[in-house]
Amino acid sequence: MEGVALTSEYLALLLNDAAREELEAVASPAHDQRVPAADLAELREQQSLALLLHERLARHRFNESALQLLNDSANDLATLRDLEQILQAIVERARRLASCDLAYISLSDESRGDSYIKAAVGNVSEALLELRLPAGTGLGGLVSRSGEPSTTGHYLADDALVHTSDIDATVELEGIRSLVGVPLKLENEIIGVLMAAHRNERTFAEQEVNMLEMLGAHAAVAIDNARLLQQIQNHSDMFERAAEIHERLTRVVLKGGGLEEVVAATADSLRGPVVLLDENGKVAARAGYGDMPDEKHLAMGWRDAKACGATVWIDALCLVPMLTEAGFLGVLAHPFGGDVIETDLRILERAALVASLVEVTRRRLSEAEARVRGAVLEDLLDSETADVEDLVERARLLGVDITATNVVLVARVEHEPRERLYAAAAALARRSSGLVATKGQDVVVVLPDGPQVVSNVVRDFRGATGAPVTIGHAITMNAGMVRPAYREASRCVQALLRLGRIGDITEAAELGFVGLLLGNEPDTAGFTRSILGPLIDYDRKRRTQLVNTLEAYCASGFSNILTAEALHLHPNTVLQRFDRIARLLGEDWRQPERLLECQVALRVLRVGSQ
Repeated sequence: MEGVALTSEYLALLLNDAAREELEAVASPAHDQRVPAADLAELREQQSLALLLHERLARHRFNESALQLLNDSANDLATLRDLEQILQAIVERARRLASCDLAYISLSDESRGDSYIKAAVGNVSEALLELRLPAGTGLGGLVSRSGEPSTTGHYLADDALVHTSDIDATVELEGIRSLVGVPLKLENEIIGVLMAAHRNERTFAEQEVNMLEMLGAHAAVAIDNARLLQQIQNHSDMFERAAEIHERLTRVVLKGGGLEEVVAATADSLRGPVVLLDENGKVAARAGYGDMPDEKHLAMGWRDAKACGATVWIDALCLVPMLTEAGFLGVLAHPFGGDVIETDLRILERAALVASLVEVTRRRLSEAEARVRGAVLEDLLDSETADVEDLVERARLLGVDITATNVVLVARVEHEPRERLYAAAAALARRSSGLVATKGQDVVVVLPDGPQVVSNVVRDFRGATGAPVTIGHAITMNAGMVRPAYREASRCVQALLRLGRIGDITEAAELGFVGLLLGNEPDTAGFTRSILGPLIDYDRKRRTQLVNTLEAYCASGFSNILTAEALHLHPNTVLQRFDRIARLLGEDWRQPERLLECQVALRVLRVGSQ
């Protein structure tokens, strides 16, 4: 009966989840009361069975609890999408599962060939999260290399591990002693290691390691799923961005937008600065916030892209050439920060293609419009019997009023293709409601008269050609005066070139007596005033004879003595008059060119007074 009573007591304790110590205490009185050996052996057998059953029940309860925790973990991980949240959930579950002080995850970095700690719980410093683990080092390196779980009872004293100063310092800082690591495995690929640590020396039970390994398997799948979802999301975002920029660029083309709109749309999509350099390497459009490389790098990239006809890189600066059948039109440039996303590169390349299309379309439209404007101007210039009313109406349809006051300009560039000059003239005519045409070596432009019109022409023409441009101009008051004004401006160009004044700009009135000869309606009075006006006015006010003195000086062959004799004056008086003339006309009045102008003006003055 005594054996039955003891068995019942053991069962009662087991049912109540008694501790091992309580089971061991049941048989203690028997030892003290000197129970017979046979009965004592039976007691020991019952105690051994009870302890064995207690151990199995404890293992069963641990397994049940661990499996429940694993099941809950799997369910939780399945609902999470953010990788950071998943990693944090994994280390928290690992800490609970292993009842450890510290748990963390290290992930492989294929680009650098090492691994880094991505999430941790129970750590006492941030140094753990800043630690990078060279391949093959530490317990994690051993697990990654073997693909199997591994443990150590005392990390710092374990000579079987590859130690580094950084890892050992962090282990000592965290107070880690015993450590277990299980691989995060996807088929045959190790993507990381799940670690659990204690701050005291101990061994890890097999079931603990097995449970951590099972959690590691769930964790690897969850991490992979999160990465796949992130890739899908990234691809979706990139697809949406690509679709958005494609739609926006398409709208620019359809509505006839310009390069500025293409560049602005590209900068918005790439979230950074974009610059378009034209075929001459000059900035044609710029948009977006952020720093662009200096002009030296831009110029270098522009030259390389033009030379090879393909995308080039100058450090982080990407330059995509704008190419068409007509040739090289420029480059589209963007500085990429950090890793280059394939979609962003494709966006830049697509934008360069659209910019090429926009520029070609603009040029063709400009050429077509220029041909129409040129036809009107050519008819005005070539035919004396042209129907003026018809030409006025044709010009009006182009937004040009040739009945108003206009400036006719004739321009010629030496040693440079005339096409650049013509393109600049056509653009200026289009912007200013004018006409443009070519005549022989010259480009002819008719523009509305204004205070800055001539200076604007000079700026645009020289900027476009990068070379001296010789320009003559004349005023026209109505449609019938366009042809004579063109001839006068053309003669001014010829005169400038023959005088060696390449790159100058002038009108007939500014050429002195040469202009008098070239003008369609010579302004003799204006010419005389421009040369002798100060002397005429002085004589009129002071009743002096400076004009007569100058005329006598020219008639004498520029002799002071002969001039004095002709005027019946003392030579000193003549010299005094010369000093007065110098103050009125300038000290250079005796220079050959000035004296020639004076002689012509004096002759015109005498002819006009007869």
